Amino acid sequence: MRLRVVGVSIAAAAIMTGAVAAPAQAAQPAGTTAAFHAASHHHGFHFGKGRTDLTLDPAAAGALTSLGVRVSPVLAKVSHPGGKTVFGFTIVGNPKDGTIEHVGGLLLRAGGTCLYLTSYTIDLNRGVLSGRVDFGTRADLFTVGAATPDGVTLALTAPAAALLNKTFKVSAFTAGLVIGYGNPMIRK
Repeated sequence: MRLRVVGVSIAAAAIMTGAVAAPAQAAQPAGTTAAFHAASHHHGFHFGKGRTDLTLDPAAAGALTSLGVRVSPVLAKVSHPGGKTVFGFTIVGNPKDGTIEHVGGLLLRAGGTCLYLTSYTIDLNRGVLSGRVDFGTRADLFTVGAATPDGVTLALTAPAAALLNKTFKVSAFTAGLVIGYGNPMIRK
């Protein structure tokens, strides 16, 4: 555990000092990019290139609670406007390259079982949000869907659903299950 925390701290320090290189330039498909821009608005931020808010879907939050799974932020802000749970992840990198990269993530915990999903990248070219699983391998976690008032829908991929079911020894997670809504807010 200490090694993982040190790794996250080193990564955060590298990002803050600008020691992380941005990915190469890539084209942005009109459909996915338009959905993100429709769900985005600009704010002033003190760190990074902006923030993406993830609003948990109320039904998904209730299902997680009923399964005994607690969701906690990892290097992220959490708020509860209007009774909703909203996590804020700092945007880093170069959003103009077709990806929106983030610091932080979520810890899902049930009893003594923990699953870290961190270092999110929204790939506008593929319409997918990926992340590191337990600080290791990157995996596609969510597909990016239609714009809503809370942001674009984030639905579980089949591999992410299988990972959650295996980790928490349940069969409740299915591909396409909307977990929440992403709202990237990139500052100019």
